[in-house]
Amino acid sequence: MADAILGIVIESMLGKVISLAAEDIGLALNVKNELKKLEGKVEMIQDLLSDAQSKQLTIPVQRWLKNLQSIALDANIVLDEFGYEVLRRKIESRKRDKVLRFFSPSNTLSFRLKMAYNLKKIMVDLEKAFKEANQIGLRAVELTSTSSNPGEIRLTHPFVDDSEIVGRDDDISSVKRMLTSSDYKTDLPVIAVVGMGGQGKTTLAQLVYKNDAVVRHFDKRIWVCVSDDFKVERLLNEMLQSLTRNKEEITNREALVKELQKKLKEKRYLLVLDDVWNEDHDEWESMRNCLLGIGGSEDSKILVTTRSDVVAEVIKTS
Repeated sequence: MADAILGIVIESMLGKVISLAAEDIGLALNVKNELKKLEGKVEMIQDLLSDAQSKQLTIPVQRWLKNLQSIALDANIVLDEFGYEVLRRKIESRKRDKVLRFFSPSNTLSFRLKMAYNLKKIMVDLEKAFKEANQIGLRAVELTSTSSNPGEIRLTHPFVDDSEIVGRDDDISSVKRMLTSSDYKTDLPVIAVVGMGGQGKTTLAQLVYKNDAVVRHFDKRIWVCVSDDFKVERLLNEMLQSLTRNKEEITNREALVKELQKKLKEKRYLLVLDDVWNEDHDEWESMRNCLLGIGGSEDSKILVTTRSDVVAEVIKTS
C-alpha cells in the first residue's frame, strides 16, 4: 500500500485543479488563470517523479520527496475547501433557479482573499520544490498518459511511513475490514465515509482501493466520481466504461444492466462512489435496484464518500 501514497496524493491534487479550472467560477482575482498555472506546475512536478524514483536512495532526494508530499497534502485540503464552496453554491443556485456567480458581491471577502492567498502559496511552494529538484539533479521524464481512474494511477516508491499520511493507518484498517468482511446480512452492503471537505475522504478511499488485501479480495474494482450529478444512466455508463475502456455511451438502462451483467455476474466486485451529494431516497433506490440486477456475488460491496449525513442516512435506510 505504501508504494501508492505519493502518486495518489499528487494525482488527486492534479485532478482537483483540473476540475476547478473547468468550472465557470468567474474571473475575480484571476482565479481561473491561477488554476491553469497551477495545473501546469503540478504536471511539471509529476514529470520529475520518475527520475526521483530511480534516485530515491540519496538523502537529498528523500528529503525533497518528503517535502513534496507535505506540500501536496496541504494543497489537497485547500482545493477540497475550494471545490466544496463551488459545488455548494452551484446547488444553491439551482434551488433558487437563478445564476449566482461564485465571486459575487454576496460572497465573503475573507473567503475570497483566503483562497487567493492559498493558491498563490501553493504555487510558490511548488516553484521552490521545482528549483530544488534541479539543484539536486532531478530531470523531468514526460508521462505518456494520465488517468482520472484511481485504479490506473501512476505510482512511485515510498518515502514515508503509512502512519505519516494524516494519521490514516487506523482508518484504512477499519474500512478494509468492513469491505472484506463476510458478516453482512444484507445484499450489496454499503459502507459510507462521511466528513466535511478537506478531511481526506477521497484520499482515504483511494488508499483503501489500492490496498493489497482489498485488491486480492475483489475480482473487479470500479471507481466512479459522482458529485452532484446523480443520474443512474450516467453512473452505470461510467461503471461499464471503467470495466471495458470503451467510451461509447448506452442510453437504455436495461441494456446497461445487461452489459454490466456480462462483466460482473457472480463476480465479487467493489464499487466506489466518490463524493455523493444525492439525498433523494428514490434515486438511490433506483441505482441500488440496478446494481442488484447485475447479479454480482454476495460479497460485493459499495464504498461511498460524502459530506452529507443525510446521504449516509438515505443509504442506510435503503
